[in-house]
Amino acid sequence: MQTLDSSEDTDLELMFAEIRRYPLLTADEEKDIDSKKWDAVFELSSVIAEVDDLRRTLADLLHNAAECPPEVKRFPSREQHFTLRRELAPYLIDGDLAGVAKSVSQTLTKRASKKRYADSVQELQIPASLSVGIAVYMLRRAGGQFPDAVADAIGHWSRHWQAPPMPIALEPAVLKRIRKALRHYTEARDALVMHNLRLVHSIAGRYRGRGVGYLDLVQEGTLGLIRAAEKFEFSKGFRFSTYCFNWITQAVRRYVGDTGNLIRLPTHVQDQVNKVYRERAIEQAKTGMEPDAAQLAKNLGMDKQKTKEILEVRNLAVSLDAPRYDDDEGSMVDTLTSEQFGHTTTIAELDSLHRFLGDAVDQLEKNEQAVVVARWGLHDGPPLSRTEIADRLGVSREWVRQLERSALRKLKSQDGIQEAYSDYQQVGSMA
Repeated sequence: MQTLDSSEDTDLELMFAEIRRYPLLTADEEKDIDSKKWDAVFELSSVIAEVDDLRRTLADLLHNAAECPPEVKRFPSREQHFTLRRELAPYLIDGDLAGVAKSVSQTLTKRASKKRYADSVQELQIPASLSVGIAVYMLRRAGGQFPDAVADAIGHWSRHWQAPPMPIALEPAVLKRIRKALRHYTEARDALVMHNLRLVHSIAGRYRGRGVGYLDLVQEGTLGLIRAAEKFEFSKGFRFSTYCFNWITQAVRRYVGDTGNLIRLPTHVQDQVNKVYRERAIEQAKTGMEPDAAQLAKNLGMDKQKTKEILEVRNLAVSLDAPRYDDDEGSMVDTLTSEQFGHTTTIAELDSLHRFLGDAVDQLEKNEQAVVVARWGLHDGPPLSRTEIADRLGVSREWVRQLERSALRKLKSQDGIQEAYSDYQQVGSMA
């Protein structure tokens, strides 16, 4: 344990030493860095508007956003699907810019002047992170490489477009322009991030002691800071340190809400819980007495019953060290049975049944084995739903259901399965 603690202290010292190398930016410095970032984004849009293959690829992407939107089962992870849906939201069929995207998609495939193409691309109002993702995706299609999470998601999505993505052939001068713009964008974004990392540590420190490690809080806060650096626009009149505060706080709070408690609460419910308990602490500090639900509801302008329900939310989990009764010296753990291990013969019989079942499953086809093992949590894995299995395998739930039925039918027809099931029931009654 001491080794772990000293290791974490060492990591923190290294991080603090790195942070001290980057002082806070002045307003003029923020403006200069942000201008370079958006100049790089504008350069990427200009290149796309000028080159035929890039225009057609953008038109193809916009068309598929409306006709073939990304589905979660097509991605190796839910996070990747969420990232792409977040970026494409305005251009999907129900998005605010769906009509503009359709019109621009048609314009980019017709003959027009360079100015018309450039105006059409600018009309899309593509955010910086998506502009970079599209540019990196195009760069990869032309044989280049550049790291980007949005481009990774677009690559997986493009495999399921209505028509295969069109090949891209770019001249060396065009490739050089794209790489240079991407490098300038990354340098500007990273500069905004590095000079404001001390704000991440300050906010993360406020959420210590809530069941989440400090380094994890810093990591999530940094992700929020990166997102803020991508979206920040100095021309709107805000300082970046002011703008990124809410992004960092939101990222940290959501992470604490997702992982800090035994029972995960929706973000809006967690916000209500914090609001009520904060008011209760303020009232108790003023009067020295704990306020009831009626008093809290009056102070907060909430419904009394709703306030009472929120106060009960934190009572869903009970510590085993808590006393059974108010005046009882014993704890909840004293009420648990001590016979946690079965008889030796019972364990041996269960092991034998597990081996027999494992041999029976091994006779199935590989796809059927994967579904059965995941569905019932065999091989020391947690049981998964059909949707989770479908997401993991990148297939539909119906396909998983059919494989499950086929596997169960084959298992039922194997010799000895029924006898093994009867043995399992007998062992269960003895345990």
